[in-house]
Amino acid sequence: MNNEKTTFINPSNLFNPQNYGFSHVAKISAHKELFYFSGQWASDENAQLVSEDFEEQVRRTASNIKETLSAVGLSIDDVVKQTVYIADFTPEKKQILVAVAAEEWKAKNFPASSIIPVPVMATTPNCLIEIEIIAAK
Repeated sequence: MNNEKTTFINPSNLFNPQNYGFSHVAKISAHKELFYFSGQWASDENAQLVSEDFEEQVRRTASNIKETLSAVGLSIDDVVKQTVYIADFTPEKKQILVAVAAEEWKAKNFPASSIIPVPVMATTPNCLIEIEIIAAK
């Protein structure tokens, strides 16, 4: 087991990103394994969209991410970077994302993060969110 830690850094001369659910920097030691995950969305086991409601999609996407992490022996605490794609972005959707992520994930540290507004998702009609992650252990 690798005992080297991942460090999350938030420079004091920048705003506190913890209030928004992310860190400015994730530092990974050279001896860790990196895992790159394909984007997850609100699909069931048959690749069907579970709901057209944004909050329900965020919850299912978070659940799917936890499942993919678990499949390779990782947890949400191993995530160092996330990229969130939101269709038809609004500030309200961002607030829902941050609230649901805080409730569902309960991570010790927040990963480095980007939110990218897009007009439409390529996954399936009415899909509103996709999240891809990078984890290290």
